[in-house]
Amino acid sequence: MGNRTEILLFFIVLTTSLSAGQALFANKVATAGQLPGERDKNKEDQVAKLFETIRSDLKRPKITRLEHRDSLEQTVCTIALTGTPPKYTSTDISGFYKTEQPESISAELKKVASWSTFHPKSNRGFTRYSVAVWRVPDSRPEEATYWVGVQLYESAVGEFIDDYFTDDIMYHNDWKKSVAPQCRGK
Repeated sequence: MGNRTEILLFFIVLTTSLSAGQALFANKVATAGQLPGERDKNKEDQVAKLFETIRSDLKRPKITRLEHRDSLEQTVCTIALTGTPPKYTSTDISGFYKTEQPESISAELKKVASWSTFHPKSNRGFTRYSVAVWRVPDSRPEEATYWVGVQLYESAVGEFIDDYFTDDIMYHNDWKKSVAPQCRGK
């Protein structure tokens, strides 16, 4: 009976000290490291309208916008902090670019928007897209600079099957390896 009590006390002390250590680490990262810029949902809406206009002008089929996509938002937040696109992204069909005018068409936006809805190697359809716009932390309000990310995604069912019933199960979360600690959960 004595050993069980000692083991239980050991785990309580260990858990408490780990929680305190994690809080101290998170506080150090927030105060010592650069804080991420701000996500700009209004600019995201403007970029999405441009995306849809480009597709319409090219007579591409309409695809559905995903308003919130963790992987894209956290990736663009990380890019805004580091100035460098990450090693891993969640799809092959993506564009990341830096601009002072996200409401203007860029070559990267046009490239992603002009993709056919079908992937050339597999004929799986890209039926959804998402946009994330993040203000660069050090940019001045009157001359704000933004990082924009746009990605195409296959249908929810197709993505689920690809992520959990193919070889992708081993690496479908690799994008998380490139996310800055300050951007996790944004």
